[in-house]
Amino acid sequence: MTVGIFANCTFCLKLKHLPRQQKKKLQTDIKENGGNFSFLLSAQCTHVILDSADVLSQYQLSSIRKNRIHIANPDFVWDSIKDRRLVDVGNYGPRKSLDITPTPRQRASSAGVKTGDVSLDSSPEKEVVQLTKFYAENVEIPHFPQDFEVAKYNTLEKAGPQQGTERAVVELRCSQDPGAHTFLIAAHFLQADSAKTRRQFSVKETSADASEYYENYIEELKKQGFLLREHFTPEATQLASEKLQTLLLEEVINSGVPSQEVSALVEMVWAEALGRLEHTLCTPVNRMSLKDVSKAEGTLLLVKAALKNGETEERLQTMMTEFYRLIPHRDGVAGRVTLSLLAKKEDLCQLIRDMVNVCETNLSKANPPSLAKYRALRCQIEHVEQNTEEFSRVREELLQNNRSKSPVNILQIFRVGRASETTEFLSQLGNVKALLHGSPVRSFVGILSRGLLLPKAVEDRGVERTDIGNLGSGIYFSDSLSTSTKYARPGQTDGTRLLVVCDVALGRCADLREKDFSLTEAPPGYDSVHGLPGTAAVPTDFEDDEFVVYKTNQVKMKYIVKFCIPGDEVKDFHPCGNTELEEYRPELPKFSRLEDHQLPDSKPLPDVQAGLQDPAGNVVPLEDVHIKGKIIDFVAQVVVFQTYTNHSHVPIEAKYVFPLDDKAAVCGFEAFIGGRHVVGEVKEKETAHREYREAVSRGDGAYLMDQDAPDVFTVSVGNLPPKAKVLIKITYITELSAQGACAVFFLPGTVAPWRRDRALNENTQDAVEKICVKEIGAKQSFSLSMSVEMPYVIEFISSDSHALRQKSTDCKAVISTMEGSSLDSSGFSLHIGLSDAYLPRMWVEKHPEKESEACMLVFQPDLSLALAERAGTSEVIICLDCSNSMEGTTFLQAKQIALHALSLVDEKQKINVMRFGTGYKELFSYPRHIAGSDTPTEFIMAAAATMGNTDFWKLLRYLALLSPAQGLRSILLISDGHVQNESLTLQLVQRNVQHTRLFSCGIGSTANRHILRTLSQHGAGVFEYFNSKSKHSWKKQIEDQMTRMRSPSCHSVSVRWQQLSTDAPEPLQAPAQVQSLFHSDRLLVYGLIPHCTQATLCALIQEKEFSTVVSTTELQKTTGTMIHRLVARALIRDHEDGVLHEDERTHEMKKQTLKSLIIKLSKENSLVTQFTSFVAVEKRSRYFGTYRPRRCRFSAVHELAGGAAQGQHEPGEHQLPTSVICL
Repeated sequence: MTVGIFANCTFCLKLKHLPRQQKKKLQTDIKENGGNFSFLLSAQCTHVILDSADVLSQYQLSSIRKNRIHIANPDFVWDSIKDRRLVDVGNYGPRKSLDITPTPRQRASSAGVKTGDVSLDSSPEKEVVQLTKFYAENVEIPHFPQDFEVAKYNTLEKAGPQQGTERAVVELRCSQDPGAHTFLIAAHFLQADSAKTRRQFSVKETSADASEYYENYIEELKKQGFLLREHFTPEATQLASEKLQTLLLEEVINSGVPSQEVSALVEMVWAEALGRLEHTLCTPVNRMSLKDVSKAEGTLLLVKAALKNGETEERLQTMMTEFYRLIPHRDGVAGRVTLSLLAKKEDLCQLIRDMVNVCETNLSKANPPSLAKYRALRCQIEHVEQNTEEFSRVREELLQNNRSKSPVNILQIFRVGRASETTEFLSQLGNVKALLHGSPVRSFVGILSRGLLLPKAVEDRGVERTDIGNLGSGIYFSDSLSTSTKYARPGQTDGTRLLVVCDVALGRCADLREKDFSLTEAPPGYDSVHGLPGTAAVPTDFEDDEFVVYKTNQVKMKYIVKFCIPGDEVKDFHPCGNTELEEYRPELPKFSRLEDHQLPDSKPLPDVQAGLQDPAGNVVPLEDVHIKGKIIDFVAQVVVFQTYTNHSHVPIEAKYVFPLDDKAAVCGFEAFIGGRHVVGEVKEKETAHREYREAVSRGDGAYLMDQDAPDVFTVSVGNLPPKAKVLIKITYITELSAQGACAVFFLPGTVAPWRRDRALNENTQDAVEKICVKEIGAKQSFSLSMSVEMPYVIEFISSDSHALRQKSTDCKAVISTMEGSSLDSSGFSLHIGLSDAYLPRMWVEKHPEKESEACMLVFQPDLSLALAERAGTSEVIICLDCSNSMEGTTFLQAKQIALHALSLVDEKQKINVMRFGTGYKELFSYPRHIAGSDTPTEFIMAAAATMGNTDFWKLLRYLALLSPAQGLRSILLISDGHVQNESLTLQLVQRNVQHTRLFSCGIGSTANRHILRTLSQHGAGVFEYFNSKSKHSWKKQIEDQMTRMRSPSCHSVSVRWQQLSTDAPEPLQAPAQVQSLFHSDRLLVYGLIPHCTQATLCALIQEKEFSTVVSTTELQKTTGTMIHRLVARALIRDHEDGVLHEDERTHEMKKQTLKSLIIKLSKENSLVTQFTSFVAVEKRSRYFGTYRPRRCRFSAVHELAGGAAQGQHEPGEHQLPTSVICL
């Protein structure tokens, strides 16, 4: 026998036609002559043995040429053995030309054995996916790169009567190499009584084909007697690929029971965290709101900025009062405000956040059983026994890097692993080192559950802070045990210390000798930094080695080490041995019928009684309504006059609910009564309400207007004398909606029932009777006149609700309603056709009384062509949050939204429904057409809020691996927004925005609107919040979302305002973050920027860059206050509902910083906000007399109807029109 001929050879066998016996002989001959096998074609191969050239793909041919791999037929092996040397490989080429490259479908059908056609989809136009096996003694494995991720996996078992149990693991692998096959379905089998395994493989090119094949393959195995298993056994885990084994970390956590040592560690870190919180806080941590924590963190940032700016101690203590209100302390307010104190409070907030997050699966218990605590950490922890080689190796490596003379006692070592770290770890950067990170024991609940975090601040945090930040805002490590010991403070529970050993992907590491506090990322061309310790010869700023990375995915935890040093008071700790896990079963609402999950109708309920009522309950309607207004482009200013009478013989308090659209802002309130003209003044809400109550109690006339909701304004008229008539004048500004190239103005006639009733029922005083007004003058006297000014030619003006009179030029017009018109519950609508509507334009308004200029940029992208291209190529994924925090009424409402969205899916769209929590479950293995199917409805109705935490990132990762082959995917997320691992979730959204858009629906009173809005912002979608107080609008909100999903998008919109001076202050812009635009959407961006007549608009339209310079012509320069008021209202709205910063802490800080500005803008522009109200008090004598018409000094009655078209007032005496006179 020839020995060693193939000693330096690695063969990859690609044999298609060779008989099985000859294949076995070939393998034996190679092995006996010193050769090696490779089942995959890789760079390590020296020879590829073929019996036919057509088994190689073009990619494999490229790989062969690149790596200079020899190609030969089987005779090469046998002739080399015969001649006892390697013969010339050039004489043993394959029998066919290598230029022939079959298609993927030809390769799939020719490389294996067909086992039958299986299809679960009854759709007639679907192609049947055939089950194709790639296996023959483990050698006929198609080439697939090792750089892959696992999207789907299952384990199955089949019990045999004689051969024992056979186990199988099936994986759907997704290539990360763009040049290779995209998907591989791999099955690995193991017979219980045999050490031999067998494999089956199939390659697919699209995610739909791969998912369908995977599903059918599992069904085929079931027919062969295999049964699906929920959890992986140790034997099954051995069959999994290394990539899959990393994903199985949480499988181990949820299916296994921790050892006694692990339970003790978990109890200790939990006791440390909980003990500090119980000692510090008045409120149990499981009752605290993450929203309050974010607000508290924002307050700390505000106080820190004030401290640096030299604010007085008195002012700082006043600011800290808000922090202690949000986070109540047992000891009350602490002492002097210092950076050290603020750092401690930031740590406290992070600890509260960690504990609230890990407690989501056990909301009802502050201290659940140890098994529940372990699983809540979502981190695999295994005890390393002291008598093992692994313990000795880790201990030796630690101690040999102890540069201190003080000995260290290594007590215990625990092997740890987190699924998110394993999947995201950037090992490809190279230079991976095992480094140490020390931290107080109380921090380890957070470290184990969410990993190491980047610090929240860059600068020195005070002497008590351990991570001083010599190299900026990064995660710090050391290779020295003595250095890490400085930061690993002993715990209070048992006196021991903890540190974590991490794999850190340093990549290219920059060596630094000087401190740099400003670093937020590695220098250009580097992935990390290394602070070099000084020596006698070369002094530096560092005492020890400091390694710093600036990305969390460069860190992967490996071990937790428990240790102590001389002087530590180590105590016995005997935790309660309660490891029994009570299954969390929230009470589920008893709604089993589809009717119980229907959304309420958007129309007011017929039995609701409301309106202006006298003491006997008789309704007193409004007598007449008159409207005057001015429209500029897509904005308008409107003045409403309303008249009503108190027919009662006693004074009453009349309260009127004023309906508007949700983009409106009231900017003026006046009343005429008894010959007096009372003008409302905007004051802070508390002050306004107090003055109103005092005036009513004195018997004076009082008028109050509040903003109860975006489309409801409440007017309390106060003491209305007997038989008195009152004229109310309300001025408001609003934005018009867009319908193609048409601007639409709408004046609503009635109010939504829920908001109206709540506003009517609110009590503002108790001295006199109250009557209510339901709507604006239904079927009574009504007139309207408006001026219209547009940037381009007006093509038409029409109304589908009223007949109009109109006069117009090219760009201007005046319209009015015909005599005898009325306004009913359907309201008034006006349509203005505009030429060149899709051209961006900019308006500049100069204030008539002060040096101020307001800008308005109008942009409406034309997406009509792209809309036609998208037909039939989109898919919709409805993702329903089933985490424990969703329980109760919130979850019922979420299912109502999901079901209504499902009913609106277009028949051309493919659909899938996914429920998620700690894990996820999908209805279909891939999106399908669902015409006539009840399965999705049943899947949603069967959902329960029992799926643990909100790990939305796992679902996003899965969907990203199976991205659509063509068209766009739209995700509809229905959630309360309490997502775990926010940064990774946001990264996944941003990373896949080119093919996957995210539309979010916030539900529940405690919803985290900030993260949901941010996710949609970066996911090229839109966020909608479903307020339980405005259910009448829910159907329209869902319909809007579903319409957007069928539309192409324009996203990443930004505006750069031209400022002449380099020292000019940062422009005030609203919205600060512009949301995505869709078909028929229009964008209005406002700014307070002096001397600005030009701006640069940038966006991505269908992933293509769009940039244009927008300038203001003379026709778009105006004088007045309307755009100023709109700018102020936009800034106020952005403060209330927008995203001021991606980081929620900074967002909350900015909100608090801007509060004073919001109140100032509200007062200056007479705007009602959540902080302010209109109030007016009218002094009356004891003998308040009769009412008669009279002349009244009123400068704004005729505004917008004539000479004041530019917003200028002409003071003087004017006779009020007889139709509105009521005095």
